[in-house]
Amino acid sequence: MFDFLNVKKRISNAENKILKLWEKEKEDKKEEIKRLKEFGFQEMIGKLVICIPNEIENVTVGIATEITHITKAQEPCLVVFDLVRKKEIIPLGKVFAYTEQKFNALNKLEPNERIAIIYNVDDYGHVDKEKTKNETPIPSDEWAEKVKEAIDNRK
Repeated sequence: MFDFLNVKKRISNAENKILKLWEKEKEDKKEEIKRLKEFGFQEMIGKLVICIPNEIENVTVGIATEITHITKAQEPCLVVFDLVRKKEIIPLGKVFAYTEQKFNALNKLEPNERIAIIYNVDDYGHVDKEKTKNETPIPSDEWAEKVKEAIDNRK
């Protein structure tokens, strides 16, 4: 009878060890993803970037100034100086290296089209976000002029 209890205890100990190893591996993967994300952000510091919001607003163009860490998990986020609005932001949406071609392509899309392509890649649903009082995008041709002027004036 004692041998049977001993086997159960050993199996339980082995299961606990496996669970701890699995949890450590999961945590290590999260840390590696954060390190890679931060490394990618470091490449952007001092350069022009495009920020794609997940709300109904214009595409932001700015200069990446630094990396900050937010949330309890210390997620790395890029701090960007918005060239048009003349203020620092922490974009929580997607950030791309700036090229005029990327900006023009993204700027031509309606906000819901950008959201559908960039944020709903794996979703089969239709994106139809409503504008709020705080989110009234400037028409794309006017916005392109403002961005071009802001970029030219920074030199």
